[in-house]
Amino acid sequence: MPSTPVTDYIQATIARSICQDKGGGGFQGDDLPFFYSSPCIKGEGPFSFFFYWDTYFTQYALYETNHQDVARDNIRNMLWLIDRQGFIPNHAALFNRSQAPYLCRMVQEYFTHIGGPDADPVFFRACMEGLRREYHFWTLARLHPSGLSHYGHSGTWTDEEAFAANPRVEAACPNAHLPPGDRRRVGAHYLAEAEATCDFTPRFLQRALDFIQPDLNGLLCEYERYFAEHAEPLGWNTYRDWNRLAEARRDRIQQLLWSEERGLFLDYDHVHHRHSPVAALTGVQLLAHGIPTPEQAARICANLPLFEREHGLAYTEECPGCRTSQWAYPAVWPPLVWMTVEGLNTYGFTDAAHRIARKFVATTDRLFSETGKLYEKTDAETGRTANTDYDPPPMMGWTAGVYLRCWHLLT
Repeated sequence: MPSTPVTDYIQATIARSICQDKGGGGFQGDDLPFFYSSPCIKGEGPFSFFFYWDTYFTQYALYETNHQDVARDNIRNMLWLIDRQGFIPNHAALFNRSQAPYLCRMVQEYFTHIGGPDADPVFFRACMEGLRREYHFWTLARLHPSGLSHYGHSGTWTDEEAFAANPRVEAACPNAHLPPGDRRRVGAHYLAEAEATCDFTPRFLQRALDFIQPDLNGLLCEYERYFAEHAEPLGWNTYRDWNRLAEARRDRIQQLLWSEERGLFLDYDHVHHRHSPVAALTGVQLLAHGIPTPEQAARICANLPLFEREHGLAYTEECPGCRTSQWAYPAVWPPLVWMTVEGLNTYGFTDAAHRIARKFVATTDRLFSETGKLYEKTDAETGRTANTDYDPPPMMGWTAGVYLRCWHLLT
């Protein structure tokens, strides 16, 4: 690993984000069977339990700091959660929603790191069976008639009512005066928004259940391609043509989610049959999944000024009311930075990829020199921490992983 003040800090302290009590951080008293990494260093932030998509972006830092065993245990915990409740929850002991499905990427990168499936064939088969079960969750419980999937929730009426009463939801969408059924609908939409890993955002116009999202379907396309790659030795070719499914999904993404007018992939409002008016990096990240044509990729790259500012890449374009939501302009979220950088690099837009990576590294370096910490999110305009909704906690997990990925790309 290269030596800079930030990389030296990651090397020296990442073990403090590894939970060795095998518990879910004490959250709701639930335990996990294996060691796991948490987003925050214990005692330095509120998120010291096990999260889904955070963990994917942390894995790279675990490999770079010789914690491959914990990276494996993170995957084992996810397989246990799938076996226990049929999907991976947003975080440990949460039963009413999942998060963006990154487990396939975690499995693929783990086996690349150890030398391929033959290096541990028993664990590989267990991973593939877990991936297939999770895939069935997203393509059955979250299936839209178009054939694409969309975010939702698995909660009860009680969950919907409780989420509607959440102070952040009530502030964004006052609902205390509404009849119970309407309040539950508010809660259901916002639970789906939380499953979409963006609580909360202007992308869905407060109606997340009415939208089909690019990032989710791009990730599921990767599941189908990975299954196709390994179907024959696993004996899966007898009942499913995974390549055909991947191409069909790609075609549907092209048909529904591409806006020729804007030159971007956008969330699709399947109730009103139109695209969301708010562009987000979740559409840009389809570059990382190999979905756009070369011509579309060039138009997406040309549209980066919608998101890019002096100190980084904002989650959405600037739009009315965006500054009241944390998953919106001008907040810079490390996971979407990396997915954008990876996608641009994949399509050959290396100058743009390196420019964005340099901004992320420079902002992280500067804040670390001032505070000695890494942070959950920053501000693309100011280069400071982004404080919408709450003060961002010191964040070891995904910030460390994305920093190291960007650093290695640049060097």
